[in-house]
Amino acid sequence: MPIFMLISACFAQTPDLTDLSIEDLANVRVTSVSKKPESLSGAPAAVFVLAGEDLRRGGFTTLPEALRMVPGLYVVQINPHQWQVSTRGFGDLENNKMLVLVDGRSVYTPEYGGVYWDVLDVPLEDIDRVEVIRGPGGTLWGANAMNGVINIVMKPPQQTQGVLVSTSADLDQGYTTLVQYGGQVGQSLTYRMFGKSSYWEPYNSPSGGELPNNFNMSQAGFHADWTASSSNSVSLETETYDGRFRNTEIFSAARTTDLLKGSDVLVRWKHTISSRSSTDLLTYCDWYTRTGVPAEMRNTCDIEFQHNYDFSSRQSLIWGGSFLSTSDDLTQDPAPYSPEKRRNSVVSGFAQYDVTIVPDRFRLLAGAKIEHNDYTGFEYQPQARAVWTPNKIYTFWASVSRAIRSPARNESNLQLLIPSGISNGQPVFVDITGNPNLKSEHLRAYELGYRYQPSHAFSFRAAAYYNDYSNLIVTANPIAQFIPNALLLKTPYANDGSAQTHGLELTVSWKPIERWTLSSAVTELRGSPRAAEASPRHLFNVQSRFNLSHNMELDSGLYHYGALPIQATVSAGSPPMGLPAFNRVDVGLSWQATSQWSLAVRGRNLQSAAHVESLATAFDGLGAEVPRSVSFKVMWQQKAEPRRK
Repeated sequence: MPIFMLISACFAQTPDLTDLSIEDLANVRVTSVSKKPESLSGAPAAVFVLAGEDLRRGGFTTLPEALRMVPGLYVVQINPHQWQVSTRGFGDLENNKMLVLVDGRSVYTPEYGGVYWDVLDVPLEDIDRVEVIRGPGGTLWGANAMNGVINIVMKPPQQTQGVLVSTSADLDQGYTTLVQYGGQVGQSLTYRMFGKSSYWEPYNSPSGGELPNNFNMSQAGFHADWTASSSNSVSLETETYDGRFRNTEIFSAARTTDLLKGSDVLVRWKHTISSRSSTDLLTYCDWYTRTGVPAEMRNTCDIEFQHNYDFSSRQSLIWGGSFLSTSDDLTQDPAPYSPEKRRNSVVSGFAQYDVTIVPDRFRLLAGAKIEHNDYTGFEYQPQARAVWTPNKIYTFWASVSRAIRSPARNESNLQLLIPSGISNGQPVFVDITGNPNLKSEHLRAYELGYRYQPSHAFSFRAAAYYNDYSNLIVTANPIAQFIPNALLLKTPYANDGSAQTHGLELTVSWKPIERWTLSSAVTELRGSPRAAEASPRHLFNVQSRFNLSHNMELDSGLYHYGALPIQATVSAGSPPMGLPAFNRVDVGLSWQATSQWSLAVRGRNLQSAAHVESLATAFDGLGAEVPRSVSFKVMWQQKAEPRRK
């Protein structure tokens, strides 16, 4: 069932969330906003935890599809491999105000400031939970965690022992196949290895006809955990992928086959110094190549250190630092850059102090991160949070914070000339020019939260916020310049924008009977046109989880997206446009035939034959039609218990 919690979390391992009641979930110990274990109910932030069981029962085939369940997230599909995921405004493909991580490894690309969701095709069966922090996370996570953080936490190998083979097929969408094995070496090392292949069919254009946007990708990965001693543990994760997708070049009618290829490796060392002190050292490297639009070759390495120290049972300090270096080669991108190759280094340090004023009643947190990057120099991101729990039924929390977003590579160094029609017999060109002197975008955020849980069968949560943005990076008003035989409209990037958003996010979970769980989320967003016009004012979803018997489950979901009014141009050369409101209805039936075999059938988008979900983007025209589909999934799993001393 969906888990609606007010928490924040990052790297800690938690108990199996699928076996806990609504009441028990509130008391689960996780690493919270303060990066130390605490109960879910006591953390002063608006966060939703999507458990692995939610992914299984929802019948999802991709991670972005599952994120539709998260309150406050605006998730739409553009074509078979492109998704738009945003929160609290600024809804577009270039969602440059949300940081996404996999076990702490950032997958945010500095080229345009966003996430390539198509290469995050991690096996859903191996996801322990997805932690979605709504609101600024800059103090602990750094730049670009302006509106939120999504951290995908994978299961430790100890929980995935044995053989797993899973395959799903959908005549309208495509297929996926996963083969996996988890084992153990001695008493202290467990591991998991997998191979996965996916293929997605092309979608149709709203004007009719099939688009050249089919997509396929193969990947393999390995994860090992080693308990070296009672005070030391080491984790190793590595993955590689190779994919292709059909595309139409943005500056010509040529159809191409574009490449997705990359690898990454991550190592984490956790060391316990004493009962009051511990350290966490994380390092990773990521290499990938991508052609098409956008296109880039990028190498990134990062090392992060964190020290947790408890002065007493009521006072603690967390501090640390990191060094990240990323270099790119944009020579394959159809849009010209100057320079085409660039390296950026980020050095940062942070500290956060946590004090309990009244035990089990009132707690304060305050901290700040200071970092230096090669684009804008020194930046600072402070925050203060408070949580008040007058009794076990009610919890109130509040926060005030400052966050920043660094300029993306295209905003600093793009040199793009776009044909834009004829005027007075002369061709017109739009010249979009990067600005190397840009400053970071700034956000001041104010949040209030409330939790009410009177019984083990009912839970209600609310979060309200006000975001004040300044120094927004926008394309300035065009300046006409006449050149021989043409008109040039120079449109440079500039810090020339301010905006505000405010809204309310409500979640409720109820078990009317032991076998049936209902949950719902409502999101209301308002704000300045610049920030809110490309995001719906209303989002609503309802989830139903019903256990027909001990081995058969009936699950369904309804998602409602409010209309997008006709608005200003959202990408160069695209006309003003809007989108009508639409709904999505999913229904699934799963059967655990034996202890090893399970079967499932899922219907998606049952409300209509096809519908368009997204506006035109900076890299594509109007989104493709998302079709109605029915998928079938078969899984065989032979579990093996780890050997113990």
